[in-house]
Amino acid sequence: MSSLEKIKHTVQKTAEAIADALKIEVEIADSSLLRVASTGQYKELCGNFMVEGFVYKHVLHTGNTVIIEKPGAHELCKPCPHIGNCCESGEIAAPILLGDKPVGVIGLIGFDAVQAKQLMDNKEWIVQFLVKMAELIASNLSDEIGNSDKGSSGLNLENLEKEAILKALEEVAGNTGSKDKAAKLLGISRATLYRKLKEYEIE
Repeated sequence: MSSLEKIKHTVQKTAEAIADALKIEVEIADSSLLRVASTGQYKELCGNFMVEGFVYKHVLHTGNTVIIEKPGAHELCKPCPHIGNCCESGEIAAPILLGDKPVGVIGLIGFDAVQAKQLMDNKEWIVQFLVKMAELIASNLSDEIGNSDKGSSGLNLENLEKEAILKALEEVAGNTGSKDKAAKLLGISRATLYRKLKEYEIE
């Protein structure tokens, strides 16, 4: 059993929270390319190995984040038998690092033009957000390995959503209409953003 499988419940909750915060489908695989967690179209594939996980293999091998703007046109897509007939329209995959060793991958997947545009228009801050989420998972792995009883208190939906909002606000800070731009980054309405700001007591 891989280290990520040992905290499978926490990893799944994290995937669901990221998907809810960003309105993008999420999958998380361990170092053997076993799908430990996923949402949306890939949820039923949890527990299965990614036979054609070429992008994730690269992320695990290099420890680097990969952005696929046009599935099928990227170098890493060439070995895939689904090239030219891919159901994905965009992808960002980031490593989960324990120390400096990749132990898994978080992938954000767009399945239509709207989701792909959201991913690519906001890729810089989304990558930063993914790195934070990977650090949270790694922190829980460290706790598990060290038999700590800290649990997954930092991985609830509210914390992840607040983190996403703060990251979006930071990204647009100093711009005219910054809250409107932050709402657009998050893929939510201005009214929803203001309600969330009040709910999380963000100034």
